[in-house]
Amino acid sequence: MRKHELYPTYHDFFEYYGNTEIVRIREQNGSIVRQDWLLFDSVEEAMEHFNTKCGEFVGNYQVD
Repeated sequence: MRKHELYPTYHDFFEYYGNTEIVRIREQNGSIVRQDWLLFDSVEEAMEHFNTKCGEFVGNYQVD
């Protein structure tokens, strides 16, 4: 799943694959300037954080 937050100077994208990690990707002027992994102790904790504290839902996508 992917969510995003839009700001005047950059965009943050949050990706969650159903495990204990959430990836935050920051884009500025069309380039990735930062990529962080948010690590959790459990899948439930990661899902709760993704559902309540990450931006707006964009949709599901297939990972190749």
